[in-house]
Amino acid sequence: MSTKKSFDVYYLLVSEGTTEYRLFGYLTKNKFKDVFSKSKIKFSDKVELVEMGVSQGKLNGVGNIKDFKKKYKSIREKYKGQKRFFMLDKDIDDSSDIEKLIKKNSDIVQFIEYNSEYLLLKLSSKNPKDRSEFKNLGEFRDYCKTEFQKQFSKKASDFKDVDFDSVFKNVKDNNIKRSFAELFSTLS
Repeated sequence: MSTKKSFDVYYLLVSEGTTEYRLFGYLTKNKFKDVFSKSKIKFSDKVELVEMGVSQGKLNGVGNIKDFKKKYKSIREKYKGQKRFFMLDKDIDDSSDIEKLIKKNSDIVQFIEYNSEYLLLKLSSKNPKDRSEFKNLGEFRDYCKTEFQKQFSKKASDFKDVDFDSVFKNVKDNNIKRSFAELFSTLS
């Protein structure tokens, strides 16, 4: 009887910026290292588009659908035939359009509700204000960045594994997996 050989599945990691990149790294190479290292799913951050400021798979921000489309089109053209996994904040008005575009092309997007700063504040029981208390997403995003620096005495992009440990140490694994459902769905 022959055994069926299974192959690794590779995704190109594309993150919004440094915070999302480091958060992804922490989850897959630290917090849930055993789960990801034993899986057939592998991620590569080798997405480089120097002319667009994309390095190590970091988009260096997503301001609107027009900006995202330009970068996305270039990534799709340069890395044809490869699966892509996006890790993005969900704090711009165009987030739903970005999601539709990504899914239309059979790529995967893990949105961070609403943004990395908000999620980390919430998970560490810092009780951030609710999105509904702000007139628009821009004001909410600015509040989250300011509140994050106030609570943690550093920018989210400066967070290291030890900082993530302090946030995630009291959070149940199931709650983390729920917050990153798309990421963990790649394992099944």
